[in-house]
Amino acid sequence: MLFLLLLLLASDPEALLKQGLVALQHNQLQEARSALEEASRADANNPYVWVSLAQTYLRLGDATKAESSAAKAGKLGAANPVVAHALGMFYFEDAQTLLRKEDFTHAADVLSTGLKTDPGDARLVLALGVARYGQRRFDDAIVQFLQAIQIDPAIPQPYLFLGRMLDQAGPRLPEITKDYETWAAKNPQNAKAPLLFAEALLAAGVHDSRAEDLLRRSIALDGGDWESHYQLGVLLASKHRYPQAAAELTRSAELDPKQAMTHYHLARVYDRLGEPDRAKEERQIHQQLTNAPASVGAAH
Repeated sequence: MLFLLLLLLASDPEALLKQGLVALQHNQLQEARSALEEASRADANNPYVWVSLAQTYLRLGDATKAESSAAKAGKLGAANPVVAHALGMFYFEDAQTLLRKEDFTHAADVLSTGLKTDPGDARLVLALGVARYGQRRFDDAIVQFLQAIQIDPAIPQPYLFLGRMLDQAGPRLPEITKDYETWAAKNPQNAKAPLLFAEALLAAGVHDSRAEDLLRRSIALDGGDWESHYQLGVLLASKHRYPQAAAELTRSAELDPKQAMTHYHLARVYDRLGEPDRAKEERQIHQQLTNAPASVGAAH
């Protein structure tokens, strides 16, 4: 009798699902796989089984089976909010792995599939923007980052990525600028918020006192950010305030001496100040840096 009872329990899909989930929770991946595969054979129409299998296969490094299982879960349980949430987590985790490998096209495909299940998931929208950015599809990336802001304005990443693409923004620049203005107003202690707002204004050709005030506010909040000093130095140079520009650009170079454009603008400022030797020195540094491999986060 005991043997028959155990046999019945072993073939019960719900019992197998629970067994697999417990094993997955404890990272016992082979045990989870065995129980969940058996559960899928016993009940092939259970979306919980397939989404759990997808997570298990992903952790085992079998992306093909993981994505196939996720697709089955989506077909069977897309209308189920619990399944949709679990699938969103799966697709985000899968895409993160691909993004770290710089496999941007595959990541974009995975995320596009995930968004069919849950189009309002800000994480998936944001990650798709990163994938499009990696593909250098900047227009598409901008659309995704703006959508991520609409879904959840508190997430900082889309604002930061948009800051790298202001020269690509085109007709969307006013929308981006408005989002930065709102973000800065709601985050008065975040030094990046006024910096990016100022950069958007400058990209739009607005050189009035607002941009300078915003950059000085950013510096007051975080004086150790090379970029705010750089942007302020370039702005002051455009207003022919060369001694102040030199001071800001010099500070920027002290904070991050590998930013080639800082030295380029310093050379120009020293020319205006009648200091040819210092200008020559900065040009030499600029030349050395531009001949070297590009550094991440170079000035734009």
